[in-house]
Amino acid sequence: MGSKVIVIFLILILVAVGYFGYTHYFLNNADNNQENIGCATEAKICPDGSAVGRTGPDCEFALCPDETADWLVYRNDEYNFSLSYPDDFFDSNQQPKLLSGDCNYDVFPSQCPNINRIVAKDLSSAGGDISAIENNLSSSGYWDVKGQQEIIDDVPYCLYAVGDAATGHVFNYYYYATVKDKKCLVVSLVAATENCDFYLPLEPGNTEQEDNYTRCAEKSASQPILLKQIISTFKFK
Repeated sequence: MGSKVIVIFLILILVAVGYFGYTHYFLNNADNNQENIGCATEAKICPDGSAVGRTGPDCEFALCPDETADWLVYRNDEYNFSLSYPDDFFDSNQQPKLLSGDCNYDVFPSQCPNINRIVAKDLSSAGGDISAIENNLSSSGYWDVKGQQEIIDDVPYCLYAVGDAATGHVFNYYYYATVKDKKCLVVSLVAATENCDFYLPLEPGNTEQEDNYTRCAEKSASQPILLKQIISTFKFK
């Protein structure tokens, strides 16, 4: 009787060892197969349009190239605000800035504040009657975009935007408004692009004209992408 118990006990031990060995091998290979399939088939598209795959033992996505590493930085120390932008994106006389002033701050963020007075004060600094400018801003249909709400780096903003076409150029004015310490803070961005229609119609055989038009079209197409990246760098410390 005792020998039978010992034999049964030994059989159970062998079965247990075999079971754990099999499951360990199966699970490890299943994980490896799943990892290899995921790494081989999944990709992430970076802001610059390039793609990166999964790498490393945990099959994590590789980091996208940091296109903003060599960008210039605008800082406003009074409100601890900063943003980054490419060196040649803004015209030399239209650099980004942070405006501030009194407003109906108490309606924010459920509603967008009225920033006309703040914008008018900034525009009048280059010359012009502030009352006339403010009346123009208040006129119906002035803004192409009025009070479009966005969240940037966990901070709520209201976007006001308007375009202005001039000879050979198009100027787009963007004002991102938020409220801090009972003040309206407005990020002012002016993006200028050349009017590519200036090069049309293309003359057959005029390669210089064609090259100028191509460069103009490429710059115009890339501007919204770069502008979106610039806006994503808004930061309050």
